[in-house]
Amino acid sequence: MLDDDFDDLPDAQPSERERVKAEHQLANKAASHPVRRQLIKAIGVFGATKDELLENTELDEKVFKYHTEFLINGQFLNITEDKYSLSDKGIELLDCI
Repeated sequence: MLDDDFDDLPDAQPSERERVKAEHQLANKAASHPVRRQLIKAIGVFGATKDELLENTELDEKVFKYHTEFLINGQFLNITEDKYSLSDKGIELLDCI
């Protein structure tokens, strides 16, 4: 029976280069989708409520939820009570759009 060599490896963390590359890919994915760009612009630096965003973007509720969850999971967007606001990463992305 062969020993499993993977058990001997420590939990490998991605290198700094790999981490930065993954972060850039995520930012590109966020900025390259027209609905996400629309949401980021609508939220802006002052933030907006869900009702304001739905009214301003005219998005379907399901589409809105899908894309805001992507932005929240990517740490581009924060939600406090009913108000959506851009994180520091989200503001950087806004500057690029």
